[in-house]
Amino acid sequence: MKADTLLKSIFTLLIIAGPMTATAQTAAGNAAATATAAPAAQTASAGYQLGPNDELKISVFGQPDLSTTTRIKEDGTVLLALVGPVSAKGKTTTQLAQDIAAGYASGGYLTKPSVSVEVSNYVSRFVTVLGNVPEAGNYPLDRDYTVASMLAKAGGSTKDGANAVILTPADGSGPVRISLADMGAGAMRPLKAGDTLFVPPAEKVYVYGQVQQPGAFSYVPGQSFRQALALAGGPTLAGSTKRIKVRREGKEIQAKLDDPVKPEDVLIIREKLF
Repeated sequence: MKADTLLKSIFTLLIIAGPMTATAQTAAGNAAATATAAPAAQTASAGYQLGPNDELKISVFGQPDLSTTTRIKEDGTVLLALVGPVSAKGKTTTQLAQDIAAGYASGGYLTKPSVSVEVSNYVSRFVTVLGNVPEAGNYPLDRDYTVASMLAKAGGSTKDGANAVILTPADGSGPVRISLADMGAGAMRPLKAGDTLFVPPAEKVYVYGQVQQPGAFSYVPGQSFRQALALAGGPTLAGSTKRIKVRREGKEIQAKLDDPVKPEDVLIIREKLF
């Protein structure tokens, strides 16, 4: 379509539609305001409780001079133009936005002010996830998290990671190893600000001797020596499954194929006696 034809079509539609009514104009304005505010609502974490040194982006719609990016001070307040210090510690972004709006309204500075608050840098309340995970880093406690749910947020354990996580609580009570195979034995433990999760490398079981593919294999809880032998391709023609040797913690122990494996066990398949 040519440019002049397109302009005529738009002009015709405007004539047919006529001027917007006051109601339509109000609705359009509200829609525009909603569209402007939506990204802030999506970015802000509704359940996150603010604390000292969190960086905030505070927007007062229609008042760019009052909008600012600031950090929460050590006393838990933010200092704003006209209204002065406003308590932020322990509040959500929604609660703080409401308090700021109330401050501007009660002081007679603005009529029905619209305020949004976003956390641009989480500092005060987070959990650190390290080790063999796809996305290591600091994660804000924007809601209640357990060990399992926080690990899932970091992408879970990688193929080289263990099926366990080491929790170091912020209260100084000491590291705790938690198996992710048993969801009732610690994986559902709630996390607190300052906690650290570390996913160590996967534990191994080693199979050597008269086997098809000797080497190191990932340890799985409940695994037997027979299953570990299968991972190595089974015994060679010269290998004897009746003559197995197991080294555990520097000692040689007696074991049968159906006995359970422990992490770092070394299974050796010896030659048959002819």
